[in-house]
Amino acid sequence: MKALTSLLLLLLTACSSQTIDMTPEPTQQLFDLSDGDGDGIIQARDKCPDSKPGVKVDSNGCGSNKLYTMRHRLDVNFAHDSYSVSPKYLPEIEKLAMFMTNFPKTEVIIEGHTSIQGSAQYNKKLSENRAIAIKDILTSRYHIASERIATVGLGFDKLLLQGNDEYIHEKNRRIVAEISSDVSLDFMKWTIYSVDNHSN
Repeated sequence: MKALTSLLLLLLTACSSQTIDMTPEPTQQLFDLSDGDGDGIIQARDKCPDSKPGVKVDSNGCGSNKLYTMRHRLDVNFAHDSYSVSPKYLPEIEKLAMFMTNFPKTEVIIEGHTSIQGSAQYNKKLSENRAIAIKDILTSRYHIASERIATVGLGFDKLLLQGNDEYIHEKNRRIVAEISSDVSLDFMKWTIYSVDNHSN
């Protein structure tokens, strides 16, 4: 019994003589919490660490590949059976050229349209020539790069107005510009044209 008591006293004395360090271990940073490209996504989660400033990104830090488009009818009409562009429409085409100059990442599809007069095959070609005529003005006069402009002739497949009088025919002989960009066009509101709500 004496021996057991002595052993307990010895153990208690040894424990009391030891200093227990209660200082917590420094936390090791397992993940990089910095945001090198300033897109709001930490480096540890950023799968696209070189995003351009101001580009909208998803939860992985990557921009969208979505293509944004806007459709607008140019105030350009044509005489019957003609794809000659009257000089009076040059200011309207210049507005499109200035828009594309100010926003160099935009591209455009120029759509040519016709009235219902004539055959479908003939009007397809006529409408294509109308679109090409607008492209030629954009490239030669306003120096918009040709690769940014595509053309298509839709004939009378997408009429603006239904009917069979001269006023309706004239309105259907028109041009539609479809602007596209991989950057949201919301901030580029198309203040130079009125939206053609009737076109498809």
